[in-house]
Amino acid sequence: MDGYAKSDLISIHVTFFMGKLLEFESEIEFVADINEHKDCLMSQDLTRDNPNALWFNIDIPKGHGIKIGDRVRVTVEKIQ
Repeated sequence: MDGYAKSDLISIHVTFFMGKLLEFESEIEFVADINEHKDCLMSQDLTRDNPNALWFNIDIPKGHGIKIGDRVRVTVEKIQ
């Protein structure tokens, strides 16, 4: 390995960007304390009965500073 110990080598991952599939903005409805490492953000509101409405429920590391009523943008991108 050219003089380097196997533990000194850095693994490089190549990511191919496939494109944005979805982007929408929503108001945070609920912030749940999951454990000492993460919280859960949720936006479901009264539009959940509308089949065209989009909502989310996602875990996020602590220290985010997001509170109920804040607006966030959700983006979904496919990578390979």
